[in-house]
Amino acid sequence: MNKTVSSRPTRMGRAAAALLLAVAAVVPSAFAGSASAATDIAPGDAVWVGPSVGGGTHITPVYIPVPADTGNPGTADYWAYCIEHDVSLRPSTSAVIGDFSSYLGSNYFTDPAIQAKVYWIVTHAYPSVSVADLAIAAGAPGLTLNDAIEGAQYAIWRFTDLTFDASWDWASPNSEAVYWHLVNGAHANAGATPPAPADIDVSVAGPAAPGAGGTLVGPFTVSTNQATAGVASNPAYAFTDAAGDPIDPNAVVDGQQVYLDLRGVAAAGSATVTATVAGADGTGLVVSTPEVGSTTPTAASHRQSQILVAASTATTSAAASGTWAAAAVPEIGTTLTDAADEDHILAWNGGSLVDTISYSGLTAGQEYTVSGELMVKSDGSSTAITGQTTFTPTSAAGTVDVTFTVPSGYAGAALVAFETLYAGDTATGTPVAEHKDIDDVNQTVTLEEQPVMPAIGTTLLDSADQDHTLAWNGGTVIDTIAYTGLTPGIEYTVSGELMRRSDGSATGITATASFTPTSTSGSIAVRFTVPNGYAGESLVAFETLYTGSTASGTPMAEHKDIDDAAQTVAVEKQPAGTAPTVTGLASTGSALPVGLTAVAVTAVLLGAMFLIRRRKAHSEL
Repeated sequence: MNKTVSSRPTRMGRAAAALLLAVAAVVPSAFAGSASAATDIAPGDAVWVGPSVGGGTHITPVYIPVPADTGNPGTADYWAYCIEHDVSLRPSTSAVIGDFSSYLGSNYFTDPAIQAKVYWIVTHAYPSVSVADLAIAAGAPGLTLNDAIEGAQYAIWRFTDLTFDASWDWASPNSEAVYWHLVNGAHANAGATPPAPADIDVSVAGPAAPGAGGTLVGPFTVSTNQATAGVASNPAYAFTDAAGDPIDPNAVVDGQQVYLDLRGVAAAGSATVTATVAGADGTGLVVSTPEVGSTTPTAASHRQSQILVAASTATTSAAASGTWAAAAVPEIGTTLTDAADEDHILAWNGGSLVDTISYSGLTAGQEYTVSGELMVKSDGSSTAITGQTTFTPTSAAGTVDVTFTVPSGYAGAALVAFETLYAGDTATGTPVAEHKDIDDVNQTVTLEEQPVMPAIGTTLLDSADQDHTLAWNGGTVIDTIAYTGLTPGIEYTVSGELMRRSDGSATGITATASFTPTSTSGSIAVRFTVPNGYAGESLVAFETLYTGSTASGTPMAEHKDIDDAAQTVAVEKQPAGTAPTVTGLASTGSALPVGLTAVAVTAVLLGAMFLIRRRKAHSEL
């Protein structure tokens, strides 16, 4: 429909229009506030038009969806101005939303150019603009809400129902100032057709599966065509990113994923996450109201049409819900092993143990401290050997190590690790979990028995009669070496030497024997040959044990006691009247070679002959 004022059945005169339209607006304080929130709205949506306020000029609250309790509808989602003066308003009823093409009236608003001017007015008037900002723009200090509404409504009617500026019955100079601000602005700035309505979108996609208490629950993905959105949850929880770091809930951007921080929440529950952006769709849409007794407005049968306005404080919101199960109860289990080879056996003289603690039900991102102590399995007593680790898990389940240093002194004992888990960076307060089972083989390590150290002892005897006395002119002595702590199947060598008991000096008489024991203890005999020349001496056997086939390297054991009677043999004194002997000729336990003996005899004879010849020559002189 594209009617002009000249084609209408009756044409208003200026004076008649002034009388008809100049009605003072009185808006109670209950309707003075702008809408604080708006729900996304589009053509075809059903709305509810609240009770109209005022007389000739009024602003009407609009609700979407239709309130469950229309007697107490609460804060309006939108507001509406009249764009069809000659048709009476039907308040407190359902209506339908449409675009400019759905307009059912027949006044000048059917003209797209008029629609553009009215659209400019409602986007620059209250409540699209606050009263304070409108007062500055219109040059109307002290502007009241009533004056703001009156000036806007008169400006709209100026274009929808008149073609001239009537002599309005102004409630105040400020309402007139608003009128001229809006009319002049519409003349100067409106185009030939109205612009496309604002498109403000926001949505929230909830998590695909339920979460768990004590964790981060999400993600909630926010999508919007606005610069930023704010998020809030009901009940209220803090928001984080996927890593558990806090985010600014008032600066969420398109596509951002946020999480509810439930790391301190143990019980099951649910929450609704709402994303909100500033502004709302809907300004410029047309509200069409049906006649009494009808649910569908038509061009032939409808009540007053209105134009929708979103308030300057309006926001657009979307929500999604998330649920979570009760937090898993924190649990720990331990596996104690030797740090060197990861088994449950530790060397007899101690070493390092590693207790690998597996945990579950922890809160990712929260700091914990695990404290352990080694206990003696046999009687449950404490060793006072402790270890401690502070860590921050990245997930509810995982492992962490605690190291213990076991000193010497626990050979043969079985040690059991007891572990206790605490929240925080110290091992204090109420434990979160513990694992203390004296019979748990996984948290038990056994120390090897202390090995018997190789040791030897000797008994030196005359081989002839098995006593501790040797003939004055020498003979053979046997040192029987008793050993303990040897390893069967390993070759050993024992090396001995006879020492003078009188001054501890070496005789140079030595002997060695190599052997491979078949058990850890036993005996081996070493034979010494004592030459003539030790009459009256006491000889003591010193013995040293080596690993291997030679008497070299680090001794495994030794027995060197100059006062040990068991390893001492006394050589008899030389009887009187016997030929003197040369002492000090050492024997290594073997007979002297025959050739060497002949040489020695020859040397003695040659020496004797030399002395005889010298004496003869001397006597001839």
